[in-house]
Formats: sequence, C-alpha cells, structure tokens
Amino acid sequence: MKALKIKISGKILRTGYRWYIVEIVRETNLAGYVEFTPEGDLSIHLQGEENIIQEIIEKIRNPPPPTQIKQFNVEEVKPDPKLKTFTIKYGTIGDELHEGFGPIEFALDHHLGEIVNIIGELKKSIDEISGKIDQLYDSQKDLIKALEKLSDKLATR
Repeated sequence: MKALKIKISGKILRTGYRWYIVEIVRETNLAGYVEFTPEGDLSIHLQGEENIIQEIIEKIRNPPPPTQIKQFNVEEVKPDPKLKTFTIKYGTIGDELHEGFGPIEFALDHHLGEIVNIIGELKKSIDEISGKIDQLYDSQKDLIKALEKLSDKLATR
C-alpha cells in the first residue's frame, strides 16, 4: 500500500473541484480525504494501490473548468490504517456555504451566456421572418395592383 499527500494551489475555491476529486476517487478502492487548508489550498491524502493512485493523480491534475491549478505538489507519507474510505473533511458552515455557491455561480454564468446566444439567434430569425413578411406584403400589394389593372381592363370591354 502506498500513501501520498498532495497539496494543490490555484483557482480551486468555489469551482466544484473538491467534489470532482471525491467523485473520481470514490470510483476506486482508495482511501483518504480531501480538505481545504486555512491558506485556501487543497490537501489530499490518498492511499491504496500505487497504479490506481497514479491514474487518479493524472485525473485530478487535469480538472475541468473553471478550476485552474498553479501548483501541484506530491509527497510520499506513511499510510494511515484507520482510513477505509475517501471522505471530505469539512470546514466551517460559512466556508462550506460559500464554497457551494461557486459552482452554482459558474453554472448560472455559463447558462446565461447560452441564453444570450440563443436570444441573439432568435433576434436574427425574427429579423429574417420580418424581412420575408415585408416581401410578402410587397408581393401582395403588387398582386392587388395587377388585379386592379386587370379588373379595369375587363370593365372597359
């Protein structure tokens, strides 16, 4: 059994990165924990089979946006036989609430951007439809004029 302590810094607060780590580690039989340090870094203790640990390290080294890693330090530590599962060591309730709002804010910003794009596309479609209605109206006016001329010709015969 191998054990590692990983310290990560960068844009990791309020990004959902901690839960990303929990989800991928819990798919394995690794044990340990993840916690935020008072400095705002992330500390991870992983222990288990070395090949599985290396796979997990590669995944957590390349997180999805908006997480951005600046430093990723790994050191070997002594395994803790008391650790049987992988958990989160939580901070204060205020810190946890603040942390939870970050991913929500990111998702809302992302969806707001999508909505703005959709509105832009709808506006273009409405403009195109409006142009076609104008063409149809002009064609109708031309048709009415042509019918009036025809009617006038027929009336004079």
